Amino acid sequence: MKLSDHVEHIRTLIYKSFNNQFSRLGIGPNKELDIEKIKAEYHNKREKVDILIKSHIGEVGSYEDAREKALDELTFTLFNRLAAIKVMEAHQLFPPIVTKQSEHGDRSFGHKAWLEQNPQMRSEELEGLRSYFKEAFNQLGESIPLYHKNYPYALLPYVIDLNQIVDAFNAVEHDGQIEKDIWQSDDILGWLYESYNNAKKIAFKESKKKTTYDKVSLQSQVYTPRWVVKFLIHNSLGKMYLEMYPDSEIKNNYKIANAPQTRVRDPKPLHQIKLIDPASGSGNFLLYAFSFFYDLYEDQIDNYGVDYDEDDIPQLIIEKNLYGIDLDDRAIQLAQLGLWIKAKQKRRGINKLNFNVVSSDFFLPEFDEVKAIFKTGTTDANQLQIIEEIWGDLQQAYKFGSLVKIEEKLSLKLHGLVAQEGLTLFGEDEIKEYQRFKTEFFKNLETAVLQFASQQGN
Repeated sequence: MKLSDHVEHIRTLIYKSFNNQFSRLGIGPNKELDIEKIKAEYHNKREKVDILIKSHIGEVGSYEDAREKALDELTFTLFNRLAAIKVMEAHQLFPPIVTKQSEHGDRSFGHKAWLEQNPQMRSEELEGLRSYFKEAFNQLGESIPLYHKNYPYALLPYVIDLNQIVDAFNAVEHDGQIEKDIWQSDDILGWLYESYNNAKKIAFKESKKKTTYDKVSLQSQVYTPRWVVKFLIHNSLGKMYLEMYPDSEIKNNYKIANAPQTRVRDPKPLHQIKLIDPASGSGNFLLYAFSFFYDLYEDQIDNYGVDYDEDDIPQLIIEKNLYGIDLDDRAIQLAQLGLWIKAKQKRRGINKLNFNVVSSDFFLPEFDEVKAIFKTGTTDANQLQIIEEIWGDLQQAYKFGSLVKIEEKLSLKLHGLVAQEGLTLFGEDEIKEYQRFKTEFFKNLETAVLQFASQQGN
């Protein structure tokens, strides 16, 4: 089978499993059974799923659509969790959790080792496979939020279904039509995501429906070929670097058109250079940029005597150099995972990282609910009016992503910029007040967005 066929098979298995689990919990396609009519042992899980469905009703409008949305999110989350583990296993970042081997009794190495520590689980169904995965995910959750037990969609299928899904993932590398090192590819998570969306993309295209904001990421997803990625990174970031360091060996290691022969740009500390992808998707550009930045840091250490510690490079790249935004929260989840894996390959001791690659797929409340936060920075009625307008724009971020220009609007509204002349209509005192207000505004804005976006698990 083609990779896309494997992906669709796995997606279908996971979806059916969770759909059947919903039915067992009394969560039917059109209505829910009273919780007292299902087995008491299911009550706790039922309550958790009810919370998920209710959280989606406000977004999609009906119980039926909210149930489908919850199923869709649960399906993708498990798919993504298992796929990412396969990638990490291929890079030998930890002993196999998913990959089964005959020398371990057709179990993964991790499952076998777990059974040795928990021999009582041998008598459980499939030797406690579901409990093993739950514990393995919890351990990964200490450094990767996607696997944390409090992640909104942290639900596992029943054990028979889970085993079938795991076997379907393991069948990929044994298919003669699939390259043997498929899981070692840097961009495999992105390719899997494109395949994952294929069926929906085709169905939507055939429906001839209008492309609304919530379908933009589905219809506009085009995976950029690696040669294009390389060309653009080499001739943007690489070109700028050579404008500062024209004698660098970088020009001999990469194809950079019209490489400068003399310095035309003042050198800037590498950790202050930002590469921003305004429609980053699953991080195709960012993943390659990570590797390219790594070479630049090594060049700085080896040839220019800059005092960087090599152990710090992966964290510096992710927390100082790479920035991205996308409408698609799932794609951003993949981008962060891919970057974490890249960093882990370079330095095994890395755990939690602070990413500047974010999704604009969040819903914010009306301004009245956050007004008190912004009042700590100003009591001026005109300034509060401007803040309210900008907040209104930010409420549309889930539709427009990086097209929402907050700082630009703040400058036009407050600073009185005349675009043609580059002049200001304010005097020195007003400029100082503007800078003070701007600092307070962005600090309060971060507080408000984090407070409400985090409630949705984003």
